Amino acid sequence: MHEVDEIGYPIDPEPRRLEFHLGDLAAAWRGSIGHSERQTQIVHDYHSTMEQLYTLGWSSILDIESELPESLMPSEYLKCHPRVGKWK
Repeated sequence: MHEVDEIGYPIDPEPRRLEFHLGDLAAAWRGSIGHSERQTQIVHDYHSTMEQLYTLGWSSILDIESELPESLMPSEYLKCHPRVGKWK
């Protein structure tokens, strides 16, 4: 488990960078609605980034702004963090 700062972000620079990257990818996905090829690539990049985080031992909960719709989120994340009041 990684240490987090007072607002819940990882102190370790690599997981912190990857977690922020997830937010950027989620925003890019929302901004590319209507461009299915671009969205598919973003989802692939998102899942790859999540895999990197899990390899580092990360297990945090993401802000909703950093998440994709439930149907696109990695199954491992959903298994560890079931949806309660989040967007689908």
